[in-house]
Amino acid sequence: MTSPRYFTQSLAKGLKVLDAMARAGAPVTLSHVAEAVGVPASTAHRLLYTLEAEGYVERLPGTKEYRLTPNVLGLGFAFFQTSDLWQTAHPYLVKASRTHGETFNLAVLDGTDILYIDRVKTRRILSINLEIGSKLPAFCTSMGRVLLAARPAEQVREILARTDRSRFTGRTVTDTEEILRILEEVRRQGFAVNDGELAVELRSVAAPVRNRSGEVVAAVNLAVHASEYSSEDMRTRLAPVVREVAGEISQALGWRSGNAPS
Repeated sequence: MTSPRYFTQSLAKGLKVLDAMARAGAPVTLSHVAEAVGVPASTAHRLLYTLEAEGYVERLPGTKEYRLTPNVLGLGFAFFQTSDLWQTAHPYLVKASRTHGETFNLAVLDGTDILYIDRVKTRRILSINLEIGSKLPAFCTSMGRVLLAARPAEQVREILARTDRSRFTGRTVTDTEEILRILEEVRRQGFAVNDGELAVELRSVAAPVRNRSGEVVAAVNLAVHASEYSSEDMRTRLAPVVREVAGEISQALGWRSGNAPS
């Protein structure tokens, strides 16, 4: 629980500005930042001015738009340099992608979203353009459901209550009780399948990655074009592959069968 005594509002707002600009994926205006962060334009201007002075934001010459600078990348690279998870998992994702000729991803839970921390792509082009650092809603993604399934039910309900559960396709499940039922199935079978809920032409299957103590710390998934694999293929052919890769990474992190928490 956040303690008001130690919470710094200005720092939190500055971080929200960076997050809003990263999510935009393009230069943004002052009014966009103010609306995204939920602050007056005057406050947004002070935040942008400070971030610009510190070298994390720059104003495009001759315009009223701002963009992130390469200095922001340094924060991300610092994570990878110090992350046992990424360093351990990456070689296994590369090996799996080369062996099976498909795209493998690694993500962690970040609030109501999943955050991609690794992505080993094939030359096959999928409709959704995702890279390391991309975020997607957890409720309708295979990796998100694996990560949510590892959380207590009350925590999952709280996360879902804060989630914008807009439909991406006609197949997107948005009802809370139905999502909880799906998560129970994920817990039982040890993997999650996404069948056109994010994009109608996209299917994926995900499995949990555990640390030494058995805690689910990440999820691995394999994403394919729906024209190449049926729903049944995802469960019978590809789920065992993804579970094997996730298991290899888990073992490399120190996990051993039998020491996962119930």
